[in-house]
Amino acid sequence: MKNIVFESATELIKKIKAKEITVEETVTAFLNHIEKFNPRINAISDLREKEEILNEARDKDLDIEQGKSLGLLHGLPITIKDSFLAEGLKNSNGDPFSRNFVATEDAELVKRLKDAGAIIIGKTNTALYCIDWQSTNFWNGQTNNPYDITRVAGGSSGGSAVAVASGFSPLELGADAGGSIRVPAHFNGICGLRPSENFLSNRGHLKVKNKPQGRRHIITPGPFAKNATDLLLMMEVLGNNTKYELAELPPINLNNSEWDKQSLKIAYSETINDTEVDAEYLELFRNFIVKIKNENHILTIDHPKYNEEKAYLECSKIIGFEIGINNPKVPLLASFMYTFIRLKYRDHLWAKGMALGQRLTNINYAKAIDYKDDFSKIYNSFLTTYDVWITPVCSFEAYKHQNAGKPFTVNDKKIGYTKAIASFNFTTAFSGHPIVVIPIGKKKNGMPVGIQIHSKKWTDKKLLEIAQHFEKFTNGFEKPIL
Repeated sequence: MKNIVFESATELIKKIKAKEITVEETVTAFLNHIEKFNPRINAISDLREKEEILNEARDKDLDIEQGKSLGLLHGLPITIKDSFLAEGLKNSNGDPFSRNFVATEDAELVKRLKDAGAIIIGKTNTALYCIDWQSTNFWNGQTNNPYDITRVAGGSSGGSAVAVASGFSPLELGADAGGSIRVPAHFNGICGLRPSENFLSNRGHLKVKNKPQGRRHIITPGPFAKNATDLLLMMEVLGNNTKYELAELPPINLNNSEWDKQSLKIAYSETINDTEVDAEYLELFRNFIVKIKNENHILTIDHPKYNEEKAYLECSKIIGFEIGINNPKVPLLASFMYTFIRLKYRDHLWAKGMALGQRLTNINYAKAIDYKDDFSKIYNSFLTTYDVWITPVCSFEAYKHQNAGKPFTVNDKKIGYTKAIASFNFTTAFSGHPIVVIPIGKKKNGMPVGIQIHSKKWTDKKLLEIAQHFEKFTNGFEKPIL
């Protein structure tokens, strides 16, 4: 049988439902591929027992033979980030003290994947505490980029992106608070969607054992796939809030999408906050812009106007406060938080915001949320003027493995570790609008690069359809040589 592990999810599901391949054959192909290549890549952090997975696959085949109603993802093997509860699998959230915690229930989104017929086969590696743009921790080790194992996978959903790019899983579930979906998608030449904030449920995500759900703002679950069509498929499953009737989630109509592909109004920026962008990456970005200009779309160099430093600080304060909900109440914890981030990432402003968040009063937390609402209005007003806004994803392609916090050199200029990445991903997450990353090509060194496409909040379907349209100006996903 032809190796199917690099086929799109949409194609695999068609073949399964048409009985061209069985679910058992499909699952076996992925498990064999993981067994062969994961030791080199190290994307998978936990895997179910093989016979248990195959028994579930055989049951899915029986459903097909008996003519039962089939879900949208029937028989598709899928891995998920090690921050979502999945019954029977370890769930660490990148926390060394939780590395042996085995979930006894499913996160809401995992439940939806299973209800749609997906087979959850395992979990994927993440960064320490799910905070970094490379996926390395003390117990699961370092996840490598499949295009060059001397380079990072991105993070914190690095294992998720690598699983898709390496043919370990056709779809993946990650999460993004400051680029944790977008940066890994960019580094691994695949597509990733950070949906509108609160579109997808956070129930059972970043869950601490016997503790309440602390993280409720900015952090947003989202899918990875090889193309925008597969992202749409995943969102149809994950975002079906009308079916599940969760009170905290809006019943967004994914079928309601109107736009004129003959004449899009597009804003674009070659950088954000004057951050240096690698010259060769910028050339690929500009070439893409020229291609869509030639389609008679209306393009304007523009960007939303706001105080970057203030937004960065307030965003960090909210995250710090919500992380602190489940932290032990011990003296000097805020000082420890500041010192840890300041020393590890060499970012005073981020460290200051996180530390302030740890000791934020309720009224000042409410003020920070008010600021977030006002900030969202700035972005919403800007994105109402245009159909989409296109930007780079960060300053460069996937970089060589290094310690967090070490500065980069971009175009012979030194640039701080967080500035090179957070400038493009931190405040853009703060507003809560949807952002999709698609690959646009490769640098001469063979490393893929992508773009971010932003749109107004709650226009996720329109955004993904525009991403589909833009994919015709690219080579799309190009599989790595493992």
